[in-house]
Amino acid sequence: MSGTKLFSIVTVVKDDPEGFTTSLNSLKEQTTHNFELVVIDSSKDPAVINRRLKESGLHKEIPKQYQWCSPDGIYPAMNQGLNNATGRFIYFLNAGDQLHAPDVLKKVAHKLENRNSTWVFGPVEITDQVSKNSITTPQWDYQKEKKNFFARGLFPPHQGTITSTQLLRDLGGFDTQYSISADYALFLKLSQITDPEEVDFPIANFVTGGVSTHKWRESFRQFHEARTEILKPQGLGAMYEQFWTRWHLTKVWTYRELIARVHR
Repeated sequence: MSGTKLFSIVTVVKDDPEGFTTSLNSLKEQTTHNFELVVIDSSKDPAVINRRLKESGLHKEIPKQYQWCSPDGIYPAMNQGLNNATGRFIYFLNAGDQLHAPDVLKKVAHKLENRNSTWVFGPVEITDQVSKNSITTPQWDYQKEKKNFFARGLFPPHQGTITSTQLLRDLGGFDTQYSISADYALFLKLSQITDPEEVDFPIANFVTGGVSTHKWRESFRQFHEARTEILKPQGLGAMYEQFWTRWHLTKVWTYRELIARVHR
């Protein structure tokens, strides 16, 4: 339709006005205004977030939506944002997340305009909440990981993924049966439809410390369940998936329970 923006940026926030402001500031810096902002707020006091949005200083040509959502979890809120989005592509920049640089959306737009892509992904900069150390995720071989059912621990987080809005709707959005890994499950569904375009520049910065970080064992269980239900590995493929699941679980357990504990 006339006037449709290229991107819908969906920001989910719950009782985090400072993180929300951080995300708004990174949007203010973008060198393209070809996006709308959809805010889904589950805060106890909606007036706080609504006021921050109105005072954000985002340019007038950027359409802004605000809706309050009952605090039923992040994925129901993200689904509400998906339902409200009008842009051709959707990106979830939740409270506290930041676009890595002022030209991120412009560079992604250039990639999309020159390719018939339905989704793209790229590196992200991850900062540890405790140590404050940061790493940028390396580029990786998508086809190799796909061959191994994405069980080796290498897959793009939602902060590094921009997707066709209609495609996400066609896939049913975020399946809330995966309480802490619905974004991963949706990524697996995307991989079955079409392969993505990869960009070689960081898309976002975010800080670890969410539910999946604290409940990492449960996240592993849900990752495995999603692979089993969505990818349906059989025979030798199922053996590979089991092997890599256990290998990655052992690696993460070693780091979290042994190495990280020594450095606390």
